[in-house]
Amino acid sequence: MGRGKGRAARVRGLDGAAVARSAWGLYRETRRPGAPGLGARTLALPRLLRDVLAGRYPGVGPGKLAALTVAVGVYLLSPVDAVPDFLPLIGWGDDTALLLWFLMGLTRESGRYLEWAGDRSPRND
Repeated sequence: MGRGKGRAARVRGLDGAAVARSAWGLYRETRRPGAPGLGARTLALPRLLRDVLAGRYPGVGPGKLAALTVAVGVYLLSPVDAVPDFLPLIGWGDDTALLLWFLMGLTRESGRYLEWAGDRSPRND
């Protein structure tokens, strides 16, 4: 019984730290001169998903995107959690951290996608 509590705390700590590092990295990435801002990245998400699923964007394979989406969805909907959801506030913390991690990953990838799409767009000289 004590062993499960330690594991949940360890997972919760890693999730929180990983999300914080990822959020800070995303912020720094969007503030870099010449980098796409957060708004441009967010608006590019539908195009990114369309090009990934069509196999046009080489940055992420459709299988990897589908597997990550299904894994995150199953964890969020599953009654089995690292921290039970019935605990006030912290119960949804691991779910929220995982969802934020996934969305930040997509947003970071959309920045790389915009750079890739910009390199492929016709130049007006």
